[in-house]
Amino acid sequence: MSNSKATLLAMIPVAVFIFLVVGLLQCNFITVDAGAFQKEKEYTKEELLLFADFAFPNDRIRKYDEDIRVVIKNKEYLNDASIHEVDSIIAILAPLVHPIKIYRVEKKGNLVVTRNKQTSGKYRRSSGCENSNLFETLSWSNTYSEIYDTHHYNGAKHIFKEFEHALGLDEPTKQYPFYTNINSNTPQKPYIFRSFEESDSCTAQFYISEQEKMVIKMLYSPAIKSGLRKEEFMKQFKLS
Repeated sequence: MSNSKATLLAMIPVAVFIFLVVGLLQCNFITVDAGAFQKEKEYTKEELLLFADFAFPNDRIRKYDEDIRVVIKNKEYLNDASIHEVDSIIAILAPLVHPIKIYRVEKKGNLVVTRNKQTSGKYRRSSGCENSNLFETLSWSNTYSEIYDTHHYNGAKHIFKEFEHALGLDEPTKQYPFYTNINSNTPQKPYIFRSFEESDSCTAQFYISEQEKMVIKMLYSPAIKSGLRKEEFMKQFKLS
């Protein structure tokens, strides 16, 4: 048998495997307990649509299903203020991701934070295998994230947004008055202030809107499962 034929035969099992995996990814067998979800809070149609716009990167739910252990990779090179900023963000997010716990550890973390890099801020996450887009695509729950923060780009406001992405939030497709795109050069604050109190709270170091808090709580509801497709969510709540 020629080498070319042998190669083609060897590729058949791989092709079949890929075909089966792609087929599984298109299935909607993971659903949402709409009744239990609405018992937590009677969400309005507008709130459900807001969740659908923020919480489905690549049209599927990806979130942590285990405790989130945050480790600061280059802690020895940071000042106390930079470390306290991370701890403050963890404290703010803790009640939002309940019943999942989020806390800082010294090693063996599944959310790794690197700060004070001179490159532009960026976010990268993988599941099971670092830098593996294949594993990231095939995995439904998030088991490992890395945040890279330049610390000179909007300070704590930027790293806060990166934490939100690590938890499973995406950049929305629509423009909202309470949210600014993380890649924007403008400050992370609403475009429109309805009161002086809102303006003061928004310009605080660790600003997070009430809408973003709600979306994170919705995402980490036990009724919302990793792998849930946006199409199925919209169908269950009659949004489409």
